[in-house]
Amino acid sequence: MKITRVILATIMSLGLVSAVAVSPVNAAEKPITVRVYHQAVNPIAVSGTGIGAVRTFFIPIAVNGTAADGQYLAGTLTTLDTAMPGGQELRTSNLTYVFGAEKDQMVVGGVSLYPPAGATIAAGQTTIRPVVGGSGKYSGARGQVVSTNMGANGWTHVFKVWLGK
Repeated sequence: MKITRVILATIMSLGLVSAVAVSPVNAAEKPITVRVYHQAVNPIAVSGTGIGAVRTFFIPIAVNGTAADGQYLAGTLTTLDTAMPGGQELRTSNLTYVFGAEKDQMVVGGVSLYPPAGATIAAGQTTIRPVVGGSGKYSGARGQVVSTNMGANGWTHVFKVWLGK
């Protein structure tokens, strides 16, 4: 088991080094900010329970204050651990934001803590996740998104990203 962890850590380190070498952030560049809003979230499907449970989402979004056809968030949350501090669950995300045209996307990953009975992070909570890529007008996107659950008032997601050249 210890050997597996060492091998995994080495592979991950090499991946991070090569990712940094391929897409450095130029300090002189200014990030772009994209604001997304959507209604409260309910998964369209849930498979399994406990570790390995998958929640699937498809939600229309408004971008920078404008709702339009072809703008949506699609993705999954997968439970990785159910014994986190405070009785919370650790879930990984695979979220794709589509901005009006299928070619214009940003992909978000990362992990967050969730209440065990909740489909999402608790109302009033914020989580920060990495933007792991983009396409079309968001080609090469890298940065982060700050997501806030406003309960019955929906969600905001504020992207701060640098675009590839």
